[in-house]
Amino acid sequence: MIINDLKQKILKFVSKLTEFKLNLDKLVIEEPRNKKFGDLSTNAAMVLAPILKKNPVDIAEELKNELISRWNFISDISIVKPGFVNFNLKDEFIKEALKEIIIKKEKFGFNQSGKGISVQMEYVSSNPTGNLHIGHGRWGAMGDSLANIYAANGYKVFREYYVNDYGTQMEKFSDCARCIYLNHFGREIIYPEGGYPEEAVSVAVKRLIDIYGDKFIIEKNEIKEVDKESFKREIIKIMVSYISETLSLMGVEYDGWFYESSLYEDSNFEKVIADLKSKDVVYEKDGALWFRTSRYVNDKDRVVIRRDGNPTYFASDILYLINKAKRGYDKILYILGADHHGYVDRLKAIGKALGLAEDRIIIIIGQLVKIIEKGQTLKMSRRKGKLYTLRDLIEEVGKDAVRYFFSMNSFDTPMDFDINLAKQKSNQNPVYYVQYAHARIESIIGKIKEANLKNLNLNSFSIDKINTTALRFKNKSERNIAKILVLYPDVVYSSCLNNAPHLVTQYLYRLATEFHYFYNNFRVVNDNGDEAVVDIDRFILILLIKQVLQNALRLLNVSAPEKM
Repeated sequence: MIINDLKQKILKFVSKLTEFKLNLDKLVIEEPRNKKFGDLSTNAAMVLAPILKKNPVDIAEELKNELISRWNFISDISIVKPGFVNFNLKDEFIKEALKEIIIKKEKFGFNQSGKGISVQMEYVSSNPTGNLHIGHGRWGAMGDSLANIYAANGYKVFREYYVNDYGTQMEKFSDCARCIYLNHFGREIIYPEGGYPEEAVSVAVKRLIDIYGDKFIIEKNEIKEVDKESFKREIIKIMVSYISETLSLMGVEYDGWFYESSLYEDSNFEKVIADLKSKDVVYEKDGALWFRTSRYVNDKDRVVIRRDGNPTYFASDILYLINKAKRGYDKILYILGADHHGYVDRLKAIGKALGLAEDRIIIIIGQLVKIIEKGQTLKMSRRKGKLYTLRDLIEEVGKDAVRYFFSMNSFDTPMDFDINLAKQKSNQNPVYYVQYAHARIESIIGKIKEANLKNLNLNSFSIDKINTTALRFKNKSERNIAKILVLYPDVVYSSCLNNAPHLVTQYLYRLATEFHYFYNNFRVVNDNGDEAVVDIDRFILILLIKQVLQNALRLLNVSAPEKM
């Protein structure tokens, strides 16, 4: 990782100038927007200025003379007010760094920064009471991509779906399903008032009937009934399988499905409550049991057990976090929807009460998604009376578009999903634009194979024997592409550090843009009289681009097609 290594070098140097510990987050080394300022730029002098109480330009001069100028892979150092230090990477350094792509191939970009650290990620976790909505797709794409990114950084990742199969919501859903089921077998029952949308519940009931028929029908005094408990368990399983299928359509899979009901087995709830009482974390008031939330965060105390003796949702949150902690995960990551802002302080309060390190719990709040079609916000689908669901979206635009579009923006900002744009086969469609870069490279390789050119025999060609240090950059475009390629590991690292898969999509789009410019302006295969000749340097470059495109797309679980 070039940028991260440079940061560490600067921090080591800074530690000699001051006892103040510099915040790594504030120190930035990045590519300047204006290419005339060089390959990389740092704000280190301006971060240090208030600490050292010196002019940032003077600090920049010191950094330049005492540190940066001594790096043998750096050239053309300049200082720009109010204190930026700009510099270029030497071509020889870039060429040497390209070797890593050939050596590591599909593992290029991976690092071991998280080695030995386990992470449990919980995302989507929609109640099994209906179809997944569009927002669930965004959390699913983020969770799955982030899990891939964490794994690429060396973490041991466990993906988990939390199934809310306990409490009044499940009773209501089961009652709705029971009504439809009994009606199907001849007993007329009025659908529960305020029940879940009948169309969504019917999907689960139809599947139940297809598998089991009238297995759950029992006769009581010549009246058809069902065994409520066994029926409820099975209808929830059916709904969970439907949710699982929907998520699989967009490539989201889990290592485990955790059922809320398991938290209340073997008197676990009673044992936990007794323990919390002994620690004075909970107290009784007005016939209910309260958690001392206000002791730990700026929030009011929360009810754990209601007056009627039934546990609240907050009780399950406590039990689940305790369960995660007992399973020994070093980091516990939640991805929650936009309507769960209140959960942040509550979960932090539970963690503090349990004595968990504050940085052990990571909570990401996603923002809302709007579906746009022909410039209009889509609230209902074209099918009358049915909400536009995640499954509808996947079927309409395809897995790759859903995954890529949901990963394009920071998840703490709302987003518009433009259906018409996602379906376009043009360069205006960002996922098409990126995939087309890969397909173009495959097309070039295919043409070279067909031509059987004298100066390049692909049958005997081995990418493992490529010597990148011998590459010649004939123009700025080729050098710029090479620089972008060697910075990819920093993108993988930063995406993990900031929980930001959108940094990968930004990188992909930039790499694709540079490649398309190169493709339109320079030739890999040149006509040379009666025969065509391959420019070997450019051929090697596109092979390296192909590998990195594949690696980055794989993190997002988006395909790299050979043809478009």
